Amino acid sequence: MDLKIPLVSKETDFQHVDIYEYIFPNERGSLASYKKSLSNDGSYESLHPEIYRPNKVLFLDGVQYYGDAAYHEALVHPALIAHEHPKRVAIIGGGEGATLREVLKHKSVDEVVMIDIDGELVEMCREYLPEWNDCSDIDASDAESCFDDSRATIRYADAFKYFIDAEWDQQFDVIICDALDPEHAVAIVGDLYTGNNFADSLYNALSDNGVVSYTSE
Repeated sequence: MDLKIPLVSKETDFQHVDIYEYIFPNERGSLASYKKSLSNDGSYESLHPEIYRPNKVLFLDGVQYYGDAAYHEALVHPALIAHEHPKRVAIIGGGEGATLREVLKHKSVDEVVMIDIDGELVEMCREYLPEWNDCSDIDASDAESCFDDSRATIRYADAFKYFIDAEWDQQFDVIICDALDPEHAVAIVGDLYTGNNFADSLYNALSDNGVVSYTSE
């Protein structure tokens, strides 16, 4: 990397979190362009510094995660479009807020429940990765941060226990699993990918014609 600036490094109760700003060699926002954007010399770069800001990357226990819109769009939108009129949505994981952001773009959605076990991670992403959970340009949203949208409920809980133990009086139209890579986070998400109990609990939590988008990073 041409530029690698540590923003935060912290051990939570569940994992080690690192967030960096970075610039790769020869990418559009090169280090030279970034420096020029800070120069206040009247150049195109200095007049449009937002274009040349460094990107950000999240590491969880050393595993790298990007806030790529394409990944979160592919995870969210096909599932919500497949349902005729999705009103209630659950997100398993998604602590960075990018999946929540994509769900809140849908005006039909009345409630989103995001279940993430690591509340410290969510707060770090709110502070250091606000671009990933920014709802300020979403017409359907009423908040700057997606975490503060009136339709969003953030629960800090083990999603496996949450769904296994729950008794549903109001089910979800769409359930999206945005959990960690099971090969690298077995202690946190292993139960989400093994056996049938969890899959059965998701079925019980779904409304008629409900949709599950189930994948990993």
